[in-house]
Amino acid sequence: MGIGSAGTGGTGGTGGTGGTGGTGGADASAGVILTGGPLKRPIGTSPALAKVGTEPLWRGNDWPPSDVGPDPADFAGDWRNADPPATSNPKRNFLNSPWTAYYYAIAVLAEFARTQNWSAIVLNLNPIPNAAGVAGELDELVALIEYREGVMNEALAQNDTMHGYFGGVLSYTEQSHPYTQGLAKVAEVVGLFMAMRHKALFNRPRPSRLSPKLMPPIEVPGHASYPSGHSTQSHLIAMCLAQVMPQAAWEAIDPATANPILDTDGLPTGPLFRLAERIARNREVLGLHYPSDSAAGRELAMKTFPLLMNGATGTFAMIKANIGFDFIAAAQDEWT
Repeated sequence: MGIGSAGTGGTGGTGGTGGTGGTGGADASAGVILTGGPLKRPIGTSPALAKVGTEPLWRGNDWPPSDVGPDPADFAGDWRNADPPATSNPKRNFLNSPWTAYYYAIAVLAEFARTQNWSAIVLNLNPIPNAAGVAGELDELVALIEYREGVMNEALAQNDTMHGYFGGVLSYTEQSHPYTQGLAKVAEVVGLFMAMRHKALFNRPRPSRLSPKLMPPIEVPGHASYPSGHSTQSHLIAMCLAQVMPQAAWEAIDPATANPILDTDGLPTGPLFRLAERIARNREVLGLHYPSDSAAGRELAMKTFPLLMNGATGTFAMIKANIGFDFIAAAQDEWT
């Protein structure tokens, strides 16, 4: 074998860029559970619901929304800071249980489906608009296309999981507030269950099936449009978290009267509920949902919430009666 000059060893391939740390472990068909890895919570500029004047223009909302502040003219009122806990809580950082939030939520869903009269809700759900109403909604969605760049990263993050955003309101995680996170996961899973049932009943085509102008920037989900699942889930999460988190998380105050401000449906206008509204609105900006889908999802969440929470017949009360564990009290205790 000749002694030729050894070829210069190829430059070692640049080590592959380390994969972005996974956002927690993912359960099959369940979305992402935030149990480790870096959390990213991009915030964009999401269009408000109400137009500015008569043109197809909407005020852009960062976070907090632009109408939140001490000015009495602001409809949304002011948001307050939470009071610090009076004492340290040794139970806050420990969940003496083999359950992850997702799997416990499935167990709660089974109890919900077994005991609650959830099938009756369809009788009271808002109807889908007529042809003229649909045309008007499609026009609005086309006008919202120009807002996509400002909201894209945020909307894509919310496509996979909403927990990272609700966890940003007064900052909690599954490690710091396991029962609170579990409650949010229950609301997400029950909300998905309810939304899918009603999607199958109404079978409304996605707006991009009707308007070629929309061109959604992500793949359209493989199920019907009405009601919006993200709207159902996010509003149900907000309602459930408002039962356990401090008032600062869900209440807005009128600076002139010091009274809470409620919307036309009687819901608070604080951070949790504005976040739910924003998540639903972002789906419209992507061209995935009509505004009436979002409104129906909100309505469905309001109809579903009492089945989980109300009195001795609510799902959580029945779980307490059956196994002696008060999940809501445990979540509330994490904030004291």
